[in-house]
Amino acid sequence: MEILGNHTDYNGGAVLTAAIDRYVVVVGRATAGTQVRIWSCNLDAAGEFSATALRPEERPDWRSYVKSVFAMLAGAGVAVGGMDLVIASDVPAGAGLSSSAALEASVARAVLQAYPASIEPLRLARLLQRGENEYAKVQCGLLDQFSTIHGQADRVIYLDCASGVHETLSLGSPAPAIVVVDSRVSRQLGHDAPYNTRRRECEEAKTALERQLGRRLNGLCAATPGELEQAASAIPEPPLSRARHVIGEHERVLAARAALIAGDIHRFGRLMEQSHRSSQRYFENSCEALDRLCGLAVQQPGYIGGRLCGGGWGGCTVNLVSAEAVRDFVTGMERAVAQWPDPRPAVHVCFASDGATGQMLA
Repeated sequence: MEILGNHTDYNGGAVLTAAIDRYVVVVGRATAGTQVRIWSCNLDAAGEFSATALRPEERPDWRSYVKSVFAMLAGAGVAVGGMDLVIASDVPAGAGLSSSAALEASVARAVLQAYPASIEPLRLARLLQRGENEYAKVQCGLLDQFSTIHGQADRVIYLDCASGVHETLSLGSPAPAIVVVDSRVSRQLGHDAPYNTRRRECEEAKTALERQLGRRLNGLCAATPGELEQAASAIPEPPLSRARHVIGEHERVLAARAALIAGDIHRFGRLMEQSHRSSQRYFENSCEALDRLCGLAVQQPGYIGGRLCGGGWGGCTVNLVSAEAVRDFVTGMERAVAQWPDPRPAVHVCFASDGATGQMLA
């Protein structure tokens, strides 16, 4: 999940991310023929498709994420065939906790156990990202798939999304909890959603900035804050505001990386708060519930820093909380939202965890 680096991934910037101890479990077996049959325990629903007749659908649903994995692996040269798959999850869907990426990575591990092939982890993450772009029609960046595959316990991952350069950084000892508060406000990330609109606005800002700077940019984050301000008069709104958030967020990630290397978790927390304010002002992807939850979190024991997480417009907030104060923090948040109308926000205590693995069962 995204700890810091809001909407920087598809803009060629840096992110700080982590896998958390919530899981998608996929149990499967290879079968004769080419039919793939899937069953979701959470949705009490089934699906079926041919592993050799794969193409995006006009109206994607949860099955599209599974289909995308088979399509991308087949395109990468994996000799995929028929499978029976059963899926169960305790990752809240639609809360900004990368549930789709966790599903994709888990299915990929199951497929690669049944049809062995060697795919380097970064390449696998890029394949799964492209599959979600094409089959689920969500123009996500690399962050979710990368962290789901590369996660390590008690550490966050720094990723330069332009170059693929990455490293893991300690959260300290004991590591703070990652307390997720699900606003229960639903998000929409599909074809006509605000997420894809923001991507277009970022592209418009990049194009205008390239004209002013006289050079090609790999992404918005290839420009500095100073260059953006010099060109600001030639960039219309809202693309200018979107660029201010994205380029500023990239700088915050770099500063947060330095803070973690120096062992300054509280500096990291302040940068998270700055990120949320930038989301409110410039990217406009917060909402009343997320803002209220961030305001309540600041008042709780053990709070280090917090912000909205993921695409925005609902979903969850992510908070770093001192390990020794987690119980008090949770009690305070639950008391604070007790009178909210149903469905009330849900509080989940998580920790940075290892990423997706695959295992053959006898």
